[in-house]
Amino acid sequence: MRLRLVHTLSLTLLAFAGVAVLALGGLTAWHLRNGFGEYLASRDVLHFERFVGILESRLARDDGLSALRDGRLGLTSLLDELNPRPRPGERGSPSMPPPPPSGRSDGFPQRIQVVAPDGTVLLGEPGFAPPNAVPLVERSVRVNGEVVAVARMRPAPMVRTGAEARFLRDQYALIAAGGLGLIVLAVLTATWLARRWTRPLAAVQEATQRLAQGELTVRLPDGADLAGRSDEIGDVMRNVNRMAEGLQQLEGIRRRWLADISHELRTPLTVLRGDIEALQDGVRPLRPEAIAVLHEEVLRLNKLVDDLHLLAIADLQTLPCHLAEDDALALVRRLHRRYEARACAAGLDLRLEVPDELSALNELTVEWDAGRIEQLLDNLMENSLRYTESPGQVRVRLSCVDDGVRVVVDDSAPGVPAEQRAQLFEPLYRGDAARRSGTGGSGLGLAICQTIAKAHGGRLTASASALGGLCLTLDLPRSTGGAA
Repeated sequence: MRLRLVHTLSLTLLAFAGVAVLALGGLTAWHLRNGFGEYLASRDVLHFERFVGILESRLARDDGLSALRDGRLGLTSLLDELNPRPRPGERGSPSMPPPPPSGRSDGFPQRIQVVAPDGTVLLGEPGFAPPNAVPLVERSVRVNGEVVAVARMRPAPMVRTGAEARFLRDQYALIAAGGLGLIVLAVLTATWLARRWTRPLAAVQEATQRLAQGELTVRLPDGADLAGRSDEIGDVMRNVNRMAEGLQQLEGIRRRWLADISHELRTPLTVLRGDIEALQDGVRPLRPEAIAVLHEEVLRLNKLVDDLHLLAIADLQTLPCHLAEDDALALVRRLHRRYEARACAAGLDLRLEVPDELSALNELTVEWDAGRIEQLLDNLMENSLRYTESPGQVRVRLSCVDDGVRVVVDDSAPGVPAEQRAQLFEPLYRGDAARRSGTGGSGLGLAICQTIAKAHGGRLTASASALGGLCLTLDLPRSTGGAA
């Protein structure tokens, strides 16, 4: 049988409450019994001392010990003086039985003894000893400042009878009733708390089960006792909602990926299929020009597959980079020379800007994977040259920032709206029509650039360019601390 969490919590809280109530009740009863016993013992001693005082006053009036020795002063008369009997005709006397000689129910007359200095028993039972070796209570009996006798009292038994016993029983019953009431209250409180704690957890269980079944639109309600709670359970419920939103977004991205990848692969495959069918049907003669077109489409398809493979590797693990010493100045100058003629042919003004303090250096030593960084910068240049309208400008700036190197690629119009800049580094994303029409790009270039930058411990950001287009800023450390 599966024990539900509400039952486990209820039983746990009830067990702790029961143990606490029983421990507190037992400690209270024990303390009450001992304290009440000490109180009765002290009261008994005071009663005995009053008896001694009465004995001393009687001996002072009745010729000292001779009154005891010849029987003129007995125990009964002393006890009657200690506890006077009600007089006939007093209120309440006809309906009340006469009290015992001592006026007490704990055997006080049988527990006292008066002995002479020579050991002769003058009053009480001869030769009594306290039970369990409890010491006797002794007081000296003085007449005119001289000790004439010793009064002894045997302590009363711990087990009381009569009114004292009834008092203790009443207190024990009150403690038991209070403990039982506390246990009932603990049961109700434990049940309420357990239900309050388990209701949101049950909602989380149901929501996660539905999420596991692919129902990604499920959300936990934002109620005062659910996702709106301010404690840890509320944090868990809000995290479940955020997880569901993230899974829904990932599912949307996955479906868009599949659609975009199939679209990107369909285009070169369609061109290849059409050209091959034209060659097969004899519509197009097999000439070197036709083979060159087929080879170009195969290269385009191969580059697309390579880019997708690189991004897949980066998602599964850190992109492998083989770090070695290189010259950042030579790298950007080589990049400028490579694209200068192409930019001029496209009606663009491509310039490389390097501060004077860097130009005076023979080299700017860095520790990078030169092949990866060159691929990154090639993609940045391809992006600018492909999307910048003619006549236009492209500026490449190299500078040192703190312990790193910054490369900035600026271009002129058209630009990218601010709300779209954060999406530029998403795979297969393309900006608005002004920067994607008829360019033939796959939408993977900037995503690959960001992946390479992160693999080197750097970052790539996009912002508005002062030239009217897009500004891409690459920040890289001069050394990443070792090969990845």
